Amino acid sequence: MSLDDLSKKIGYEFADIKLLELAITHKSADSKSNNERLEFLGDAILSTVVSEYLYTKFPYQKEGLLTRMRSHLVKGDTLTRIAYKLELTNFIKLSKGTANLSSERKQSILEGVVEAIIGAVMLDSNWETSKKFVLKLLKKELSKISIDKEFRDSKTELQELLQSKKIDPPVYETTELDDGFKSSIKYEDKIFKAKGNSKRDAEREVAKKALKFIKI
Repeated sequence: MSLDDLSKKIGYEFADIKLLELAITHKSADSKSNNERLEFLGDAILSTVVSEYLYTKFPYQKEGLLTRMRSHLVKGDTLTRIAYKLELTNFIKLSKGTANLSSERKQSILEGVVEAIIGAVMLDSNWETSKKFVLKLLKKELSKISIDKEFRDSKTELQELLQSKKIDPPVYETTELDDGFKSSIKYEDKIFKAKGNSKRDAEREVAKKALKFIKI
């Protein structure tokens, strides 16, 4: 499939099609010219757009609930579903070894490509266009968001617990391995470690371990 096919899939026509090509190029395919920087940019744009949307839609809700809502909307599972809906697996450029990884192991790659495409749209256009693009991508998820739901994962719960104890938020040290990701955090003099198929999974797992210890 061509880049033009992908443009039609995502609903945006690039003025500079090379940005889209870069967005779908994983570091395993090209160690120098890949989508890591675009992923960094797209992650920030995604978070900001969703934050603004929630702030406007729920004017009377407190920061804690809005934060949990945002985490729910931008979590890895959401981005992975979007990636499969757009059939990004047919377009991503990977090394042969990476292409043979399991679907679970590729989850973080798919998340990154969605974020990289958002970053590419921003560089190719402007803030308003990229904002509309993000809201369109998340249209289904945004339509289901409600204050009646409980939006809480282990990372959010850990952060809120530490804040209640007037302790700084945890700092996650997360690195990529051949078979996934590993993450660690420190609480007082104890270090917790965990692994996961994606960066987010590893961080959620290590947060669970810390929560279990702190709640004892």
